[in-house]
Amino acid sequence: MRFVLMLSLFALALPVFSRAQESENQVPDCLHVSKEAPYQGYGYTHIVVLENTCGQAARCQVATDVDPTRIAKRVAAGATERVATRRGSPASAFSPRVSCTLEGG
Repeated sequence: MRFVLMLSLFALALPVFSRAQESENQVPDCLHVSKEAPYQGYGYTHIVVLENTCGQAARCQVATDVDPTRIAKRVAAGATERVATRRGSPASAFSPRVSCTLEGG
């Protein structure tokens, strides 16, 4: 019984990872959008992950279906940035809404 309880708690502590639906995002092919929803103490933190494999920096606007207010984020060439859009959510489910343009292009 104790093992099952510990296993359950461990499973809750693991972040929830998912590939964002690319069709909902307007980003260059070399910029990849994903999401994470780790459980942190009192709820889930919604995080949008921007991985830039382009040769140029990108300027992005990040929002979600839960938090529609846009957050501006610059992602350097070859860099990965994480944008926390909500903390303490009772649900792990959310959908990123991202639009990005490459600098100088």
